[in-house]
Amino acid sequence: MSDALEIPAAPAEPAAPSRLARFWRHPITQLLARIVFFIVVAGVVGYLLRLVIHLPKLEGEGAMAATLTETGATPWLRQLRNLLPSIVAYYLMVRLLERRKLDEFAPRKAPLHSLTGWLTGMGILLAAAAVLALPGFYTVHGTHPDAPLLAPLLTLGIGAGVGEEIVARGILFRVVEECFGTWFALLFSAALFGLGHIANPNSSPWMALAIAVEAGLLLGMAFAWTRSMWFVIALHAAWNFTQGPLLGIPVSGIAVTGLLDSTLQGPPVLSGGRFGAEGSLLTVLICLALAAFFTQRAIAAGRIVRPYWKRRQPDGRVAVPRFEASAPKP
Repeated sequence: MSDALEIPAAPAEPAAPSRLARFWRHPITQLLARIVFFIVVAGVVGYLLRLVIHLPKLEGEGAMAATLTETGATPWLRQLRNLLPSIVAYYLMVRLLERRKLDEFAPRKAPLHSLTGWLTGMGILLAAAAVLALPGFYTVHGTHPDAPLLAPLLTLGIGAGVGEEIVARGILFRVVEECFGTWFALLFSAALFGLGHIANPNSSPWMALAIAVEAGLLLGMAFAWTRSMWFVIALHAAWNFTQGPLLGIPVSGIAVTGLLDSTLQGPPVLSGGRFGAEGSLLTVLICLALAAFFTQRAIAAGRIVRPYWKRRQPDGRVAVPRFEASAPKP
């Protein structure tokens, strides 16, 4: 028997990832893959739903007005057909490509986050209407007790909130942020959101800029702070529902018969004119102030993401930011 000591073999170093693996893991590749995946899956699901759910086809300038007055099961089916493709595509993108749980959509957080988001969105528009009323830009003449509420709530409120926020905050902000950082993602998503409204009725370059500041910067920093899709969806839905069906103000250029019979008058840059209160400089200033507050809270909470090249680790991997969703108390 030998008395020589046996020296344990050193653990084998893990094999370096292949060039293909490094290419796939690169943040820019991941960014493009997620966007393409979302578009393809949403398109396929939307096509299949249109084969199953047949609804009256609405076209032209009167299409939105007709949608806002639909009754029965039609508005529910229309929103199901419109929203399910984005919801399914986003869920599969997160689960299959990002391989994580949807913390931003955690069901247990829905009640509190939705409530705080709704109160915030409603409060912004009520404050904007009050400010516009001071110089006489916003005037209430009476009420429309028979004004429809369910279809506008589903279309302008929940429909716009869910559909637009999944794309604008879930994809254009969050996914781009993971690659290029919070500040680039904020400006990028805000610019695209503003451009997306330039073709709306009664729009203009100024109105598109106002939307970019209000919805882009405000909602972008609201998500950066809370990391909750429930919060920004509810804020967006309450914004639209309060402005149109309740206050009787056009929503992004779309005329709505609200509970209040009201008009906006005065210079369009100050009053918003036929585009709605969103186009008013006074509303923009309110939203800028709130966006600055959200930004300060996001910075204080350490929820600002740096570009991927500043998160690169010694082994070459890029740290992926993950945040627990939270919402401000009402």
